[in-house]
Amino acid sequence: MPDEHPEAGQKLRFSDPGRTSFRRLFGSRRFWQQRTLHPIARILLLAVVTVLLCIAIGFIVAAGRFARADLLTLMLYVAIAAFAWHPLTAAFMVIVICSLGAVLTGSGGDLLELAIALGLVAATCAPWLIVLHALVLSVLTADIAINGSSLTDGGVYGNTGIAAIAFLAGLTFRIVTAREEIVVAERARVVKDLEALAREEQERIADELHDGIAHDLTLVLFHARALPRQPDEASRQVSLTTIEESAEKALQSIQSLLSLMRETRPEGADGCPARYDGDVIEAVTSLATLLKEAGIPTRVSLPQGALSVTPAAERALADTAIEAVTNILKHGPNSEAASLDVVGKPGFVELLVTNVVSDADARTKARSSGRGLLRARQRLAQYGGELETDLSSGTWLLWARIPVAHTDPGVRVAA
Repeated sequence: MPDEHPEAGQKLRFSDPGRTSFRRLFGSRRFWQQRTLHPIARILLLAVVTVLLCIAIGFIVAAGRFARADLLTLMLYVAIAAFAWHPLTAAFMVIVICSLGAVLTGSGGDLLELAIALGLVAATCAPWLIVLHALVLSVLTADIAINGSSLTDGGVYGNTGIAAIAFLAGLTFRIVTAREEIVVAERARVVKDLEALAREEQERIADELHDGIAHDLTLVLFHARALPRQPDEASRQVSLTTIEESAEKALQSIQSLLSLMRETRPEGADGCPARYDGDVIEAVTSLATLLKEAGIPTRVSLPQGALSVTPAAERALADTAIEAVTNILKHGPNSEAASLDVVGKPGFVELLVTNVVSDADARTKARSSGRGLLRARQRLAQYGGELETDLSSGTWLLWARIPVAHTDPGVRVAA
């Protein structure tokens, strides 16, 4: 029987990166975090800096002397290259070097270099550093425009325009990088969701095979083996009826399983119907009858009042009862006695299954994968429940507990 996972029926959500809201993008803290350059941009930057260094060294060799301005130029190029590894350090180096050049030489060329570097700062650094860079550039430009003579008429506007273009170019690089990260993250999320859906379908199929078909085939096998030893016609008829009904249920389960594997389930449709309609009271009553028909004296205890549990939680508890009885028939066909108790207690509902194993069954070591009890424990845990088993002194005990539901209009009360 397929398990009702909380995430069952989840949908894959595909977002279109091309429609990502710029307002949402600019408002994202992650967008404005310090980031490294894109690997391709890093290679291009290093190539450009290498060419500039070669040109600067060529001018120095041609001039035949090494001036203070040449030292500042070489230091600036090294600082720009540092954007490829550590943008924060590189940004401070550029600000300091260009500020020294502008103050010591009063050259407008240092302002131009500082304006161009704003593009790298906008592409990689945090907002406060972008503001600091722009503020330093504005102060130095205003100072040289007022007190210096290196800026020609309109130089302030030209420098401002270059700074604006550099900033927009850097911001564009940041947007491209951020959107690429969104695409990568979206792709990873979709892959994860697809894997989760695949695992869910595998679990649904495995649960149907184990909880449904295996339960029915266990009944068929048990009564087929017992049929030759039945003492009277009435007992043989009970075994034959059980074999026929269980075989029909197994066939229906196989057909439902094939439909689950081959067909696309419509939204909100269940893959396979729940056995006993997911009603734990009906399940325990019917399972006790099966044990009695199998020749195992069975005692049943049911609560007088209603069980306030959600349908999914009650179904998990009913599946646990099915698994317990299947194990009794499979591993303890000669059991001396069994009991199934459903108890409603304050805050939770409890299922207690006991099985007094015969000496013959105790000596037989049946092989079991343990998957059924493991899955039952997992299903109960999804709804805050617990499951414990114990075999001692010839008695096998299964104890399951699940919390009652909170007041909710969607909660079904089982009679």
